[in-house]
Amino acid sequence: MEPNHEILTDYLDRQLNPAISSQVENMVKENKVAAADLQYLKLAIDTVRQDAVRQKVSAIRQSFEKNQARPVKQANGMVRSMYRISMRVAAILIIVAGVAFFYKYISVSSRSVYENQFTGYELNNTRGQEKTDGESEAYQNKNWSGVISIYNGEATHSNKSSFLAAMAEMQQNHFPQAVAIFENLRNASGKSKDYAFKDETEYYLSLAYLMNHEEIKSVFLMDYIKSDPSHTYYPMVSRISSIDLKIIELKNKK
Repeated sequence: MEPNHEILTDYLDRQLNPAISSQVENMVKENKVAAADLQYLKLAIDTVRQDAVRQKVSAIRQSFEKNQARPVKQANGMVRSMYRISMRVAAILIIVAGVAFFYKYISVSSRSVYENQFTGYELNNTRGQEKTDGESEAYQNKNWSGVISIYNGEATHSNKSSFLAAMAEMQQNHFPQAVAIFENLRNASGKSKDYAFKDETEYYLSLAYLMNHEEIKSVFLMDYIKSDPSHTYYPMVSRISSIDLKIIELKNKK
């Protein structure tokens, strides 16, 4: 079982059957990332659903009030003491949970995720035993403007040519241009059934979306990659916290 915020949310909401719940619990025990995601998601749910927190505190209060009402005089002092201690502990836990989630919420941003995930693409000329061309040479020399110039001068574009041009735009922080090239490449590949550089395009497009203020598209594409263990960039996307993606999504649902 792979960790994702949907199944963890269902687990916290007790919407899973016992067998699936047991699998989630085993996953959390064995997977530190899943355990952290579960903890942060629990804090997020408790923070967002303040009514649920109030209901829990109210239930504790009612329970102790019932105990106080019992006609056992010798236990009254102990019950009152336990009540005060429990209420203090509950208040501290709520404050700690709120602070932890608040810190997590403000510290996660599109840029923070992008900077953690972006690494320059290393061109491998052994792919298909290709010969080095002008665009590839410019790319290897980190001549980003040269790559774009050669790309713009071509009458037709191969998948490789388009991908390198989009990457060169990203290297120069030209994210709208990178997104445009990546999207054209995806559309053209779908029509021609030529899937060279497909996985690379999807991964780097998801990152370009982040910096192009299209966070919802980015989250959607990352979730798509996470759903396919055979995807080349599945391991890299799986390292991204599902809670981080959820926070980005929530921040940009306006």
